[in-house]
Formats: sequence, structure tokens, C-alpha cells
Amino acid sequence: MPRFCPQCGTAAAAGGRFCTQCAAPLAGGPPAAGGWQHAAAGTAVLTVFLGAGLAIWTSILSPAQTKSLASNRPSSAPPAGAAAGTASDLPEGHPKVALPTEVKSFITDLAAKAKDHPTDVDTWSKLAQVDYRAAQLDPTYYPEALHAFEHVLELDPKNADALRGVANVHYDRDEYKEAVPFYERFLAVKPDDASARTDLGTMYLYAGDPTRAVATYKDVLKQNPSFLQAHYNLGVTYHQQGDDAAATAELQTARGLATDDGVRKQIDGMLATLAGGGPPAAGAAAAPAAAAAPSGDGARSPFQQAVEKALRGHPILGPRIVRFEWSGPGAGRVVVENFPMQGMPPAVRDKFTSHMGEELRSAQSANPVDGPVRLDVADAASGSVMATLTP
Repeated sequence: MPRFCPQCGTAAAAGGRFCTQCAAPLAGGPPAAGGWQHAAAGTAVLTVFLGAGLAIWTSILSPAQTKSLASNRPSSAPPAGAAAGTASDLPEGHPKVALPTEVKSFITDLAAKAKDHPTDVDTWSKLAQVDYRAAQLDPTYYPEALHAFEHVLELDPKNADALRGVANVHYDRDEYKEAVPFYERFLAVKPDDASARTDLGTMYLYAGDPTRAVATYKDVLKQNPSFLQAHYNLGVTYHQQGDDAAATAELQTARGLATDDGVRKQIDGMLATLAGGGPPAAGAAAAPAAAAAPSGDGARSPFQQAVEKALRGHPILGPRIVRFEWSGPGAGRVVVENFPMQGMPPAVRDKFTSHMGEELRSAQSANPVDGPVRLDVADAASGSVMATLTP
């Protein structure tokens, strides 16, 4: 008799212990495997869970193995030294992304096995990958993932997966300069990996070296002229440098290479922005004419222009911006579409608002304005304010 998930109603796969849609535990599944002779089966269960349970974050913020598209840059972990969120901090109504006790136990058991076999590269590699995937939901696993990857490198200094893993952990934690040497070491082992070289360019960009980022993206395109991510990231970088003509050319090239409707829509939004402001989201009510910011830069103050440039250049928020609406010299709102702020774990949300507050502070410092400085983040579909940013 077929079984159905009690949480979401999805038909359960034969023999499955977790729902493939929402990762809720399923009644009537096979008993838990015992002993390490069943490690492969345990890994498969964990993979099913993580594939479904982390879908919200991995699809929006960070693919499991590649991060090349700048607009999908992850921000799911706090900076080094910051207080990390845990699964128990998740907002109410998000059971899909909570780590079940069985999965936590599996990770603990795998860690114990690795500790008992300190020279077993395969086990430590498996632990590192499992910890890394778990960390994308629960940042407290990042130190464990980093430790496991580093242990693999102690045993095998040229292990490509571990080199990429350490680089990705630093990438996720906004430790851009720390990520660079590991991407470089990875590329010394796998020089033809266009995705990793594009990630390296992005690390240069976020570390404040756009010239080197541009050179790296161009190097990728010299070897792989049809590599969409490098064209897109190069366009984003040109835009941040103020060269919108070059940015438009690169984005149009990326648009022609895109095969996914979501990616094309994302690029179309960026192109519309460069042409003078993105159009309202489908189904969203048009803003009152008095509230919407005029499309010409001359109609906005230097402070407002600085804020808009900073936020549109943000790799995650930027592509989702529909428009800015200024109600005062330093006050207004940014209207966004398909931005999952309400579903962010508290640590992720705090990190995001703190970073955006720093952008406002920088703009205010360079371009003083009279009156309060605050910017509401509003959902284009509902009009609701999801967060208020202040310096």
C-alpha cells in the first residue's frame, strides 16, 4: 500500500524514511541501519534529506558544489566570530529545513568513526561534505566542515574536493581573502574548471579588487567563450564600476546563452535596470507616480544614487530589486520580488540587515543628508514591509 507524507501529502518513495519533498520523517519505513557496514545507505538517506530539506537555501543562495553565478552568492552563514544560528532558531512554519534528530545522530556517528580512523581519507571526505551541506542550514556546522576538509588536506594536500571545500566554506562565511588561496590551489590541480575560476574572480571582486576580477572572468571566457556565469559576473562587475555600456553587452551575451527561464528573467531584470529602472513585478500594483523615483540619475541625490548602486550591486538582493521609492532625502523603500526574507533563519536575517545597514552608513558618510536615514524592504507582490534598514 502506498504511503503518503503526513506533513505535505507527497507520495513516499518505496522504502523511504524521509519525504523527498519536505524531508519529514515517514512512518513505516525500514528500521535504522546499524553498524558502519551500512554507511553508504546512511549517506543516501542523508543525501535525500539534505537535497529536500536544504532546497530553500541551496536553490536561492548556494548550489552544493558551484557558486559561479554572482547573483546566487551565498550569505547563509555569519561572519567568522559571529554568533551562529541553529536549527532551533528557525522561524515558525519552516519544518522543511530543520535537521531531524536522526540526521544529527548520523553526523555525530560519522564524526566518531572519522576520529577513530584518523588516516581514512574517504571517511573524512564524506564527513566534510556532510558537515558542509548541514552548515548551509545550521551555521554551527561550518567549523566542523572546515576542520574535516583541512584534515583531508593534511593527509592529501592536493585533494581537489577538499581544496574546493575549504574555499567554499570561506566563500559562504564572507571570508573572501581566505578563500582566494584555496581556489588558486584547486585550480593548480584542475586548471580547466571554469566554475572554480569564476568563483575565484568573484572572491577578488568581493575582496575589493575588481580589476583582478575582470581579468579573471576574461581569462575564463578566453578558454570558454560560452560560459554564461562569467559573462554575467563580468556584467555585474562592469556595472559596479560604472561602465553600464559594457555591462549591458555582457548581460545580453549571457541572456543569449541562458536556457533556464528563471535565469533569463533575472538577466532581463538587470538589463531593465541598466536601461533606466526595472519594471514592476508581474501582478504587482504600480507605485503612485509621486512615490516612484525618476529614472534619470540627475533627479536623485548623490546619497540616493550611492544607495541604489550599492544595493543593485549586491549579488543576492540586486537582481530581485524592482524599483526604489524615495519619500525624503534619506528615507524611502526598495521594492523587491521573490526575496525570501521572512523565511530566513534569524542569524541569516541579522547578517543581511547588518550588511545593508553598513551600505547605508557608507553612503551617508560620503554624501551627508538632512533628516533620518532609513530604507524599508518591501515585497512587490503584497506591498508588505519585510525589514527596515538603518545605518
